[in-house]
Amino acid sequence: MKIRFLPMLAALLLGLGTSAQTKVSITQVQAADGQHTLQGNDAVIQLAGAEGAGNTAILSSGDVSATVHAKVSSHNVRRSSLKDSAVNLILEINLKAGKDKDNKRVEKIFYMDQARTATVSQKFNFKQGITMRPITLTFNIAIE
Repeated sequence: MKIRFLPMLAALLLGLGTSAQTKVSITQVQAADGQHTLQGNDAVIQLAGAEGAGNTAILSSGDVSATVHAKVSSHNVRRSSLKDSAVNLILEINLKAGKDKDNKRVEKIFYMDQARTATVSQKFNFKQGITMRPITLTFNIAIE
């Protein structure tokens, strides 16, 4: 019994170590704050396996900062081969400007052999008294 168990245990441990890891890459981060353009940082969220979630900071300039929470999952639809191979990306974008903060949720679905890249652009409006402070955050995202 022990002789059969040891090779199975070794194969299981080797399989766990070589499982697929997914990376979510965020590049070309920019924020348009009125007439000023703020540059952010490129970031990579390394997931533990093929699916999962993670956080990263992408912008910190003056009183403006942004973080992204990314969650990657796949669909399991038996009736549609197109939907069965889809990859779902959910982004929670948190932006802070001065004392104000806001968040947006963006969902992207990539089907079959479609390139898993997208450009995200979100506009945040912060009211300060009777004036509005619009900030538009844009970045490219890729699932590898």
